[in-house]
Amino acid sequence: MIFKGLSKMAVIAILLVALVVGVTVKLIWQNSRVPDYVGVHDGQFAALPNSPNAVSSQTEDTARRVEPLSMLSSFEITQAALTNTLQEMGKNKISKVEGSYLHAVFTSSSMGYNDDVELWIDEEAGVVHYRSQSRVGYSDMGANKARYERFRSIYSTFTDTEN
Repeated sequence: MIFKGLSKMAVIAILLVALVVGVTVKLIWQNSRVPDYVGVHDGQFAALPNSPNAVSSQTEDTARRVEPLSMLSSFEITQAALTNTLQEMGKNKISKVEGSYLHAVFTSSSMGYNDDVELWIDEEAGVVHYRSQSRVGYSDMGANKARYERFRSIYSTFTDTEN
């Protein structure tokens, strides 16, 4: 046996260390990769998880629903205002802009956790849909909702002539 000659406490300590290392590696891996659910499919973001660490303008869950933002006068002006809003907020990197879809990754300064923010300009409805979800953890302590409120506040300062 591998633990022959070790005390029970030493074996327990080794197993606990192995468990902590394993969980840490899993969290680092999960935090570092873009989740499969990111993107818009047939005009819809992915459904929210059962955990309370996400918000969306496309959910019926009133506790986690945020209102879509109004488009500005054109697609181009709206897209510029979204990009400028993200730049003004800081602590994020735009990882994908594809047509009417934009994906940004926000990184917390304290723990380095990544949250995915998705924006989709729905020209037909004249709105910008918003979705934000933490990659790691169960609860986000309201961080995604607060981020939306800050995003909405900054975005609302842009007009059809400003960029």
